Parts: sequence; C-alpha cells; structure tokens
Amino acid sequence: MDNVSLIIESFNDWGKPWTFYEFVMNNSQISEKEKDEFLTNYKGASEFELWNFSDLSEGVKKSTLYLKTTTQLTDEAINRIVNAIAYEWR
Repeated sequence: MDNVSLIIESFNDWGKPWTFYEFVMNNSQISEKEKDEFLTNYKGASEFELWNFSDLSEGVKKSTLYLKTTTQLTDEAINRIVNAIAYEWR
C-alpha cells in the first residue's frame, strides 16, 4: 500500500476536508485494485460502531486502531483518513 499512502499523504487541502475521498479516488496514480482497497478501508474506518460516541476523540481512537490493525498504511496516511472521517462525523 505504499502508493496509496503516498497519494493519501499528498492531500493538503484541509480547508476543504470533504474533498479528501474524491482526491484519493480520482488520483491518476491509483490503480483500480488500490481504489478497491482504499474504499474498503475507508468504509471500515467510518463504521457507525467506531464513531457512535458523544466525544469525537473516541471515534478518532477507535478508527485509528481499526486502520492500524487492518492495513499496512503509514501512520501519516492513517491520520489523514481519520481526520477526513472525523470531519464527516461532526
């Protein structure tokens, strides 16, 4: 997943975090297989059970742990995914 991590880490428009997902999925450097893996990981990290807390920081912790245990993404890539998901849960 090195390529996917690089693509994720290249996103820097945090003034518009809602564009993160499309940025990754529409990147010209991502293969169809990598798109499928990213989609699966993104959906998994967004699951209701991980974010169903009054404190958003609990969702961040649970989602981060999920990605660390189910992917080989870099810590920075995981942080960016979780940041984008947290924006969706606000």
